[in-house]
Amino acid sequence: MKKILVLNHFPTALPPTSGGTLRYFHIYENLSRFYDVTLLSQTFGNKGGLFHYSSSFREYKVAKDHFYNKIVQDLQHNELTYEFALIIQTELAKHPTLFKNHFKSLYPSSDVVIHESPFLLNYDSYIRKDHKPRVYNSHNHEFMLAEQIWKNKEARSYLPAVFDLEKNLVNNADLVFSTSAIEKKLFAAKYNVDPSKIKLAPNGIHPDGWLPRKEGANKKTLAFFIGADYPPNVEAVGYIVDHLADCCPEMDFLIAGGCCSPFSNAPCKPNVRLLGRVRHKQKIKLLAEADIAINPMFTGAGVNLKTLEYLSAGIPLFSTHCGVRGLELIDKKHYIHAEKKDFASKLNHHAGDHILLRKVAARGQNFVNEHYSWRSIVHRMKGEIDKLLF
Repeated sequence: MKKILVLNHFPTALPPTSGGTLRYFHIYENLSRFYDVTLLSQTFGNKGGLFHYSSSFREYKVAKDHFYNKIVQDLQHNELTYEFALIIQTELAKHPTLFKNHFKSLYPSSDVVIHESPFLLNYDSYIRKDHKPRVYNSHNHEFMLAEQIWKNKEARSYLPAVFDLEKNLVNNADLVFSTSAIEKKLFAAKYNVDPSKIKLAPNGIHPDGWLPRKEGANKKTLAFFIGADYPPNVEAVGYIVDHLADCCPEMDFLIAGGCCSPFSNAPCKPNVRLLGRVRHKQKIKLLAEADIAINPMFTGAGVNLKTLEYLSAGIPLFSTHCGVRGLELIDKKHYIHAEKKDFASKLNHHAGDHILLRKVAARGQNFVNEHYSWRSIVHRMKGEIDKLLF
C-alpha cells in the first residue's frame, strides 16, 4: 500500500465530535481502506503517543514541548485564545520541536504528504525539493476566515503571514481539496493559481448514524444548536441567548458543545439550557429529540458540518445563508432561510407549521444523504490522489 503522511495542528478524537475532528477522522479512516495512513498531530496538552485505529490507520499525537512555553512567554499572550493557538503553531516551526523530529523520521517512508492547514507548512522543509506529491486538504480558506474572525489587534498583525503561508501552500501543492465551489474560486483568484488543480472535497456525514425522530415529545417547540468553542459558534450562542430567547418566549432553546463555555456564568433565562460538551451518543439522542435545529451563523468559512448533521438527521433547519454556505440548499425546499434581522420572526411564524417543516426536513435529508456521504466524498478524493501516485 502507498503511504500517506498527514500533518495537522490539532489531533482527532474517537469518536470525533467537533467539525474539524469529524472531517479529519472520517476522511482518513475511509482513505485507509486504500492506503497506509499516518496522522501526525499536535496535541494541546503534555501527553502524546501513538494510537492505532486499524492496521493501516494510526496517529502520532505529539505532546507540547518546552519551545511551546517559550513562544507563549515571548508573545506575552494567553495561548488558549483561538487566534494565538494558531499563531503559536506557525512560530513553533522555527524551532527543533518534537513535532519536527517526528516529521523528519516519518517523511522518508511516505509516498505523499498532505497538509490539513497552512499553519504547519514550514515544518515541511522538503517541499519542492523532492519529487513527492503534496496535497492541501483545506478545511477552510484560512486567510479569509482569519480576516473575518480574528479580533485581537496583535493577532491581526500576523494576517500577512497567514496569507503568505496559504498562498505558498496552494501554489506548491500538486493538488488542493476545497470544501465548496465558492472557496475553490476564492483560492484560484486570491492566490493566482490554476483552478484545474483544485478539486472539491466537501464535509460529509454517515447517513445511517442517526436515531429515529421523536416528534411531538416536547411541550414547547425545542430548538437545538450545537458547536465547538470556536468564535463564530460563540457569536451564534450570544445571539440566541441575548436575542432569540427574548423574542421567542414560547420556545425552548437547547445549546450543546464547547460554545457554551463563555456563557457559563451568564444570567440564566427560563427558556435557555446550556448543556456544555456532550458525548457522541448524547448528541445523537439530542438530534432525535429536538423539534427544530437553528444555525444563526454570521461569520465563517468552509462548509458547516453541523448543517449537514442537522439535515441528515431529519431535523427541520432554520439557518442564515452563512450557515448553509457552499451547499446549494434552497429556501423552503431544504431549509428555512433567516437572517439576523428576521430570525426570530421566521421562527415564530414557521415553527408551528408542522406540515411545511416535515416536507422541508424530508427534502433536506434526502438531498444531503445523496450528495454528502463520507464514503462517496472519499471515493472521489482517492481518484485524484491516485493520479499523483500511479
